[in-house]
Amino acid sequence: MLMVEVGRCGIELALHPTDPSRLRFRRLTPNGWAADLPPDLAARLRTNKAAVLRMLAGDYAPDSECDAAYVLGERLGMAEGLGMATHAGSAAWVMAVGESMECEQ
Repeated sequence: MLMVEVGRCGIELALHPTDPSRLRFRRLTPNGWAADLPPDLAARLRTNKAAVLRMLAGDYAPDSECDAAYVLGERLGMAEGLGMATHAGSAAWVMAVGESMECEQ
């Protein structure tokens, strides 16, 4: 799933501060933060931009009737316990949301 791959690559996502129709991203590399993405992920993010923007704006709520809510909370709790950032758009959050979405399918 796209969001899991994005998170695994250390990519953070955010709404653009002055234009909510634009997506901002940055990727953690061994040399610090970079503003480039692997071409395949960049293309897939462009294709799914509207859904990603809605998710970042707080539109994602896991289905409480399945394990998705549990998976989201558990993954974010693990990341927080490891001292990772877990705010909306952080790499850990992106991966947790992706794994939660996989449970809903």
